[in-house]
Amino acid sequence: MTSQKHLKAAVRARMARTGERYTTARRHLTGEHPSHAGVVPGYRTFGGGRHHDSALLTHVLEAAGVTAAHDGLPLDEPMVAGLAGGVGFMYFSFTYAGAPSTMTIVPRIHPRPFLPGALERAGIPHRLEQTTSAAKAARGLDAALAAGRPAICTLVRSALGSPGCVDPFAGADPYEVGVVGRRGDAVLLDDERLEPDPVPVELFAAARAAHRKSRHRMLVVDPGGAPVDLAAAVRAALAVTVHDLTEDVMPNNFAGNFGLRGMAKWADAVADRRSRTGWWRTFDTPAAHASAMHRLYDCLTTEYSSPGAMRPLYADFLDRAADLLGDDAARQAAAGYARAGELWAAVADRATAGPMAPYRRLVERRLELLLDGGLAATAGLTALADEQRAFLAAVDVSDGDRAAQLDAVAELAAEVLAVEREACAALAAAAGADVSTAP
Repeated sequence: MTSQKHLKAAVRARMARTGERYTTARRHLTGEHPSHAGVVPGYRTFGGGRHHDSALLTHVLEAAGVTAAHDGLPLDEPMVAGLAGGVGFMYFSFTYAGAPSTMTIVPRIHPRPFLPGALERAGIPHRLEQTTSAAKAARGLDAALAAGRPAICTLVRSALGSPGCVDPFAGADPYEVGVVGRRGDAVLLDDERLEPDPVPVELFAAARAAHRKSRHRMLVVDPGGAPVDLAAAVRAALAVTVHDLTEDVMPNNFAGNFGLRGMAKWADAVADRRSRTGWWRTFDTPAAHASAMHRLYDCLTTEYSSPGAMRPLYADFLDRAADLLGDDAARQAAAGYARAGELWAAVADRATAGPMAPYRRLVERRLELLLDGGLAATAGLTALADEQRAFLAAVDVSDGDRAAQLDAVAELAAEVLAVEREACAALAAAAGADVSTAP
């Protein structure tokens, strides 16, 4: 027990130093290696990484033998994340009858497709298939695995027997996993676990069919393509990111919820003590406030993100871009996003301070269950989700504590907004774009 306690402390210290997710930090400290029985040839890495989708595509590209033209090396996770569009911002708050108000932030590029975007900008041959037929979807997956190719499939995670999401709306979102082989009557997934995670075929098929818009969607990278011209791909990616931070990405009234305008809207809402859309009135009970704070932490750290609202990962991409392009503006943008990442991490820390502090330990316990047992740890994940919901419903937050926490977050929000605007201006210069970063 003592050694396990010390291991957890070491994992947390490494996470704070490197920005790695829990699973990656633990793998580096323990030297754990997966079993490859039943896995398609060439697939070597599972779970971990700093950002779920970026790490997953990095693993798939490595298995497909994709390399960069300038050095012949595989693409690393920061490069993949940047080619996908990297950072962005979306903010919405919601009120439902009979439930506490809640909110969501997506700090990566959105709603533009993430994984296909990286492949298209890099000119990597791939196939994106989708069908309403479960039988056809199963045949397509079988054919990909028989050809020795992993597939990235979209599913609803809560339908996969993993009810560990405390927020039912997040649990119903589409989620990407790598299907990397078979073992008996189970498919093997690349997900959170540091080894292939076996899931019964029938359960997996049901999870693939659970989200109507993305039902049976599958992405397969074709091997044998030419090395990637990263300079051209990086320039295209920079332009896309700047556009989505500064221009309309959704029609009509929703446009103001995205990009730098969406960030300003969120910062104003956190500081607002008077209007109905301000957080003081929207989240006006202890349970509602706890809902907002736990969502803020999750959205900036794990959900569609990596620690620091994905900014540290994107800063690493920009440093690589600066070296590749010989561009000082890209290096200036990298410094700006690195600073923004520090501030976003501070926001997440504030959200889980004081009475909310136990929530972070509950999140870490969920990651440990997924790491050790994967999707087979259903009973433990269910019990933990119940414990999380009970904590959030019963957490004691006084009006004074609520005001102090909102004030602290609002102060950081104003600071990070200014840093983000400056970083985006440098990014626009690197992309050769002429844009205004004011909301």
